Amino acid sequence: MSFDTAYLTGARLRLRPLRAGDADAIVAGVGNYDVSKWLAVVPFPYARHDAEAFIASPAAEPRRTWAICDDGGLCGVISIAGEFGYWLDRRAWGQGYATEAGRLVLDAAFADPTRDSLASCYMATNARSARVLDKLGFRHAGTAERMFRAYGQTAAAHLVVVTRADWRAVRGLRRRGWSSIGLFSKSPEAPR
Repeated sequence: MSFDTAYLTGARLRLRPLRAGDADAIVAGVGNYDVSKWLAVVPFPYARHDAEAFIASPAAEPRRTWAICDDGGLCGVISIAGEFGYWLDRRAWGQGYATEAGRLVLDAAFADPTRDSLASCYMATNARSARVLDKLGFRHAGTAERMFRAYGQTAAAHLVVVTRADWRAVRGLRRRGWSSIGLFSKSPEAPR
């Protein structure tokens, strides 16, 4: 049986493709400086036209980028477009959502048998992201100076990578394949 990785379902979260109607929720979430200051590519202030341009861009394509939704609606975005990255609305911090969404997305990413690894990076002072990425199996691959647009300057960043072998070990998979995980939606859920 094949699964549509555009729609992913966890214990508390639903991940789905972004749509035009998400612009206001994206602005409210990533438009908060407490959120955007940790992100390399996000400007601050973040306006509706920024959200609309992002949603319309190739970076937001289904199966590469997902809206993270809980019972309150869209609470973040997660992506494997280019590299693994995510943000959560301030209201969703501290609930394990980044780890839950990250597991779903890594499962989808490694469902592609040609993918051997996935890279990410985080600002060196972002201890929360360091913990999330460690739980997901990412390993240190180096350091670099990186421009953080909202921060308005370069800052030290840790480069990390998760390999297929790392992902399988973290997920407890001993045999080839991923379908035994049981996290993929069999059919799209009604839009929220």
